[in-house]
Amino acid sequence: MLTALLAVAAGSGAAAAIRSTAGVARTRRLWWVGALAAAGAAAGVAVTDAPVPVGSAIAGAGLVAAAVVDAVEGRVPTVVAYGTVAVAGGSLVAHALLSGDLGGAMRAAVLTALLVAGCAALWVAGAMGFGDVRLAAGTATAMLGGAAAPLLVAGGGLVGAGLVAARRRLRAPAAVGAGRAAATVRRPVPFAPPLAVAWFVAVVVT
Repeated sequence: MLTALLAVAAGSGAAAAIRSTAGVARTRRLWWVGALAAAGAAAGVAVTDAPVPVGSAIAGAGLVAAAVVDAVEGRVPTVVAYGTVAVAGGSLVAHALLSGDLGGAMRAAVLTALLVAGCAALWVAGAMGFGDVRLAAGTATAMLGGAAAPLLVAGGGLVGAGLVAARRRLRAPAAVGAGRAAATVRRPVPFAPPLAVAWFVAVVVT
């Protein structure tokens, strides 16, 4: 029963977030994709008995909503990023209070900070947007799993390196005309979708 409720709540939340923060009609029409993905993620979290499943499910819904908008529009809505971070932070506090595992919550916070720092370095290098840096802090609920923590940190690093490589490969000279200098085409690579997938895999693994 709890699994079904979490799935419905997460799916509804993701759909509402997508519809309210989308900048174009094409994104709004994809609300059902976010709803299904968030519902599936919430069900997976509940079935695997993840730490603080309610908080994890809500954080997952935020990551999914950000992933859908980022995939289409190349941006992470500020309200979704901050909302996901707030829920993730609250989940760490709830975990510490309910389980008495203060050390686990502190470890999760530190590992999340390391991931955010790595993303911030990529942002400074121009490899990703600042919205992705903020959203990275929303993965804190996955860090509560001992085996999931290094998996997510390593996965985030590998994805970040891949994004840098992809960004360089996508910089191609575009001919402007005969005798004119070539221009550089820069195409941003959305980071929220792989981040959401990495979060889900990290939670399920433990």
